[in-house]
Amino acid sequence: MSRLIVLQKNGSAKQVNMTRTPFVVGRADSCDLVLDNPLVSRSHAVFEAVGEAMTIRDLQSHNGTYVNGQRVEGGALSNGDEIKIGGYQIRFLSQGGPIGAAEALRLVTVPGRLADIDLQRLSAKS
Repeated sequence: MSRLIVLQKNGSAKQVNMTRTPFVVGRADSCDLVLDNPLVSRSHAVFEAVGEAMTIRDLQSHNGTYVNGQRVEGGALSNGDEIKIGGYQIRFLSQGGPIGAAEALRLVTVPGRLADIDLQRLSAKS
């Protein structure tokens, strides 16, 4: 099951399981993941399963969706990709179970794509 680790306003990391797709992220209460920030559109982006791959698609948001520092309209995600939506940092994990709070916070605050060594260490703990 794919998961998102979201760096929250208070500095803690929240783990969110994507139990179904499409999985919509935005400011509206009807979204699967609600991000309360004026830089986030009501329906900002959507995660969708396409075959074995998980994709992200920007829903014509005003401020854009970024993957590994690049603004994207859409595309396939890789394990460990960094996503920025509004003021939120989000880490995409394609596999494994929940991880400890300290490790989740470390993973979400490391800029850019995670190194293979980080992903191997994460897989070993899951």
